[in-house]
Amino acid sequence: MGMALALLLMLLTWQKVELGVGAEMLWVCHVTSALLAIGLLTGQRMLIATGVLYHIAVAIPTYLLHLATGGDSSPVSFALHLFTPLFGWLACRKQPLPGATAWLALGTYLGLMAVCRLVTPETLNVNLAFHPWGAFAAIGTWPSRALNVVLMLAQLQVVLWLWNRYARKPS
Repeated sequence: MGMALALLLMLLTWQKVELGVGAEMLWVCHVTSALLAIGLLTGQRMLIATGVLYHIAVAIPTYLLHLATGGDSSPVSFALHLFTPLFGWLACRKQPLPGATAWLALGTYLGLMAVCRLVTPETLNVNLAFHPWGAFAAIGTWPSRALNVVLMLAQLQVVLWLWNRYARKPS
């Protein structure tokens, strides 16, 4: 499963570089896919947990919102958004996720937002590093960022709680 995700990430990187938008590989969903792939390949449970939690709580809803509002995608991106949470769930479904996972996922996003502000073009607005998503532009940049962080943390914590409530513990 880790190799399959790694191959999808390589294909998506190639596509984005060909299109001149290679910096989009710093979107947190792609980075957490890479974390999950590395975790699957190395057996690092915290990487798997962070990747699967982020994808289920934030990346899937955000990706669906992106598509529903006319955003573009590719078959490779669709496959990555499908298989990352699926493989993470298969790897962790019978185990609770560590409590710190939500904070690590949020920290990954915040760290990437800062990196993207330094190294990506403003026109790509990777991880909303430069300006709010269109629907929130009216409330301003900092209020939008604060709302985004609060909503993201709430989503992460709710999914973490539900996961841990229903995870089957190994016998």
